[in-house]
Amino acid sequence: MSKPPHRFWDEDENSESFEKFSKIRKREKGKSRAGDLATRFEIPEKEWESQSVEGAFAARVVEVHKRYAFVSPEAERGQVKTNDVWLATIARRHLTARREQRNFVCVGDRVLCRPAREDELASTSELPQCLVEALAPRATRLARRDPMTPEREHILCSNVDQLAVVASFRKPLVKWGLIDRYLVLAESEGIKPLIILNKRDLLDDEAGELERSEAAEIAREGNDGASEAKVAGSAGGGRDLRSFRRKCEDRIALYRSLGYEVFTMQANMKGVARDPEVKRLAAALKGKITAFSGHSGVGKSSIVNLYKPELVQAVEPDEDIFYKGRHTTSYASFLKLGSGGYVIDTPGVRSFLIREDSPIHLTHCFVEMRPILGKCAFRECRHVDEPDCQVRAAVESGKITRWRYKSYLGLLLGTTGRQGRTRDLEVEEP
Repeated sequence: MSKPPHRFWDEDENSESFEKFSKIRKREKGKSRAGDLATRFEIPEKEWESQSVEGAFAARVVEVHKRYAFVSPEAERGQVKTNDVWLATIARRHLTARREQRNFVCVGDRVLCRPAREDELASTSELPQCLVEALAPRATRLARRDPMTPEREHILCSNVDQLAVVASFRKPLVKWGLIDRYLVLAESEGIKPLIILNKRDLLDDEAGELERSEAAEIAREGNDGASEAKVAGSAGGGRDLRSFRRKCEDRIALYRSLGYEVFTMQANMKGVARDPEVKRLAAALKGKITAFSGHSGVGKSSIVNLYKPELVQAVEPDEDIFYKGRHTTSYASFLKLGSGGYVIDTPGVRSFLIREDSPIHLTHCFVEMRPILGKCAFRECRHVDEPDCQVRAAVESGKITRWRYKSYLGLLLGTTGRQGRTRDLEVEEP
């Protein structure tokens, strides 16, 4: 099966409703950009090369902290000198500007900097220091609603080619709803998604059982439309590892049938470099800028370290701690890989709330629903309880799986929890 294009909208599709929605979105972005231009912090792409700030140089943001950032020169687009690091602060005249995002800059931003004068030095650091004078428009961005201030956005990183959605099969337990949430974000931004499932070894015990807490979490999540009683009454009291493994295999097969690349591995395994899946991922990362994101403790940094980054990412050395799902990365880092390409290793998230969106936009982000769009009785059909809905008909016929439809409903109706768990949605299995 050929892969569907990883973008928000397929030009070959015909939907007047979607075209109308796209125009509204463009106007909203234009208004936001106009506000930025008033402060001259964000510079349009066509003006980027013509800027004449004395001594200024183009750079890429490689780390962001509360009061400062680190940048590396980027004389040629895509060639970041990550071994040349400057300590950067925002030029003072921009600090009073009203902004809708929590952060002025984020990792991956292309910025215009100038060396700081003696009276502008931010600290006594031995690193060279500079001021960020301007920001280039972000081609793509990975953003979520700020957990502390929901009306604002927290942009985790920008200008990436790919988004590696990292999860672990167990400890912490894979959250399929969270993966779907990331896929929606990637489709919306036109970023190619990769799905990486780590800790493969925790599925290998033929006679093994899930822990009680894991079985209880699966029962609560109920992604298959099964009630807690139904799960508890299954083989092994709801704790049979073989059944869980089959469920994982089925979902991996579905993602692949939808055109998504899925990788399974054990990052801490001896001889892991010889694993065909590790080699296949190396080829996917080469020549690209890839953001790694996912739940806390799934092993993102351990996977990044397999590809020889110039700075080895910190991971917990204690295997017991490694499997408990704790944060080991505290801030995002832009890293050059020895195997080729760049990665942005982001901190593990415990909450990933994306903005509520229209049914038209959201439906297009579920690739299996695209061929059905425009065929419902109502142009603005939400695919919830409207009559003659072709999406719901596809769910009933099995063309769209019930658990993916449930992910759609959770995002549309705002009933999805902070970790991608869908609550109180009755989508019963036949």
